[in-house]
Amino acid sequence: MKSDPTTLRRRLGVLAASAAIAAVALAGCSSSGTEATTSDEPTTGTDTTTESTLEPGSIKLGIAYWDTITYAFQLMLKGSEAVAANDPAIALESAAPDSGDPSKLLPLFQALAQTQTDGVVLQTLAADPFYRPVLDTTGAGTPVIAIDAPPPADAGVDLFITNDNMELGRMLARELLKDLDADASGQIVIGTNGPAVPPLMARVDGMIEVVTEEYPNVEVIGPISTYGTSGSPQENYDAWDGIWRQYPDALAYMAPGAQDAVSLGLIQTRNSVEILAGGMDLEPGSLDEVKTGRVAVLVSPEHWLKGYIATKLLAMHAEDGFEIPAGVWDTGGLVVNSDNIDEVLARQASDDSMREALSPVGDEQIANYQDYIG
Repeated sequence: MKSDPTTLRRRLGVLAASAAIAAVALAGCSSSGTEATTSDEPTTGTDTTTESTLEPGSIKLGIAYWDTITYAFQLMLKGSEAVAANDPAIALESAAPDSGDPSKLLPLFQALAQTQTDGVVLQTLAADPFYRPVLDTTGAGTPVIAIDAPPPADAGVDLFITNDNMELGRMLARELLKDLDADASGQIVIGTNGPAVPPLMARVDGMIEVVTEEYPNVEVIGPISTYGTSGSPQENYDAWDGIWRQYPDALAYMAPGAQDAVSLGLIQTRNSVEILAGGMDLEPGSLDEVKTGRVAVLVSPEHWLKGYIATKLLAMHAEDGFEIPAGVWDTGGLVVNSDNIDEVLARQASDDSMREALSPVGDEQIANYQDYIG
């Protein structure tokens, strides 16, 4: 059945925050779903709290994601687990390999689909190998919601929760270059640690668009791969160190990923230089570089919201038959700079602080989902 916004806001109370987030398990498969205490008082960030009438652990949900080592994916899991911790009816299983490999993630997804039959959240950077397993899952009646990166086409996945990644790239370039004269000349260097990752390259396209349209006399260098053979932090740093030495007088350096921002900060520390640098995501190391001023800007894709919104929609569908909307859901982004770095550091300090700050944001998007789906 289809819910109107008023019914949807009421439904959000059923899944309102009433417990601290369960401990996050980052490797292999893990489960969430604990006994919750009842309270007559509304909880933080919601208007009302309604006790679920379903048996504890009766809603079987899962989240399969690319790898356990990347902080962005960990944030998606944290958002998903926040929903499960707040509703004792949900039994959430999570699965991811230690490193990004579709051949390792695929059997984990298939195992989740066999047991978590009320819904699965899927985040994969390689969609094609998942076509048949996802089609089999949705064909069997288990809804699948894709987050962050596109699902396999025509596999029965009707909702994709992501960002407008080109706009994230535009946001970064506009904020980083806001003090640059329109007639400035020189070079701006763009690197990427994901040269084959579509969301990251879309961000690069957004950066290039801003530079070429707003700074016609500036030459764009790149995008240059900063990935290396294994994608390790050391290889990323070595790549950026070589790029900086080749273009030491560039007007600015920017990239679509978190590790790039950390490396750009380290280059300044280790070489006693100052450069104008910007990156993305909210890895602790990246936030530290903004705090010190070595990285001027980060743009956060707000990954936590993706896991939260997808899992909450699946829970609502299982509990009430709420119709999962179809389309592409843009959760938006957040510019992080010297003006708000302390606020963001406090928000990101713990699972509880993220839940307190971001659950109301996710709930607002769900309550007004028509405004976020294109």
